[in-house]
Amino acid sequence: MLPHSSTLKQIRHYLHKELSKIYPDRESGSIIRLIMEHAGIPSPVYLREPQLIPETSIISQINEIVSEIHTHKPIQYILGYTHFCDLKIVVDENVLIPRPETEEMVDKIINRQDKMPGSVLDIGTGSGCIALALKNEFRNSDVTGLDISKASLEVAEANARLNKLDIRLVEEDILQGSPGLVNEQFGLIVSNPPYITISEKTGMAANVLNFEPELALFVDDNKPFVYYKSIAAFSRQALHNGGKLWVEINEKSGDEIAGIFQNCGLDNITVHRDIHEKERFIEAIRS
Repeated sequence: MLPHSSTLKQIRHYLHKELSKIYPDRESGSIIRLIMEHAGIPSPVYLREPQLIPETSIISQINEIVSEIHTHKPIQYILGYTHFCDLKIVVDENVLIPRPETEEMVDKIINRQDKMPGSVLDIGTGSGCIALALKNEFRNSDVTGLDISKASLEVAEANARLNKLDIRLVEEDILQGSPGLVNEQFGLIVSNPPYITISEKTGMAANVLNFEPELALFVDDNKPFVYYKSIAAFSRQALHNGGKLWVEINEKSGDEIAGIFQNCGLDNITVHRDIHEKERFIEAIRS
């Protein structure tokens, strides 16, 4: 535990030592920045004044955060928020923590969208991060976030208010065909559905397994593509001509999911790699 006389340099050293017990160095560095900024000490301050001793309340706050980190609770849940596409996103254990790969997908969608999509649908919206990021970019588009979880939609609604972005939120199950939206037409449909099979739990980090919602992560080994089949079938009827579908995928499943989309009558199917050269996203068009 940090003594109350600790300098900023000593605090950073302590955080690195404690975090390295759980996280790799690169991730530890990011978490240290988050903790320091949350405590009101941005990086220019602790780099410029390493011998500064902060108020005892700040050191107490950091000690409390470290105690929670030792339980493997993700830092985003401890702080209660994260950042996604320049937005502040509230998160709790009812929603998945947004990943850098998902942020990368949003960036690809924006860069490859040659016109305003009109109506946008985010299937499995969770915290609302994708829907809100797209609304922030496509201000004149009507954006809808769909989720089966009422608790998730409450978080998404809080994030819409926080970021002053107007989106519609709908509680429905895509596996049941989302009957409430079946007569609507969209120019862009996006989803980051559950795609980790139950058997892949082995070896996953405790901070994921013990805290993040299983409903948003895992699918049955016997039905690994159940969400993609429902999303593809729904998109075939709900996308207007020229509308696009984007999904995030398991890196091992690009060919299978592309085949599902093709069998549903979607065209111009492209599998995109992420920054780690893993097949991570699929783009398709309804023509």
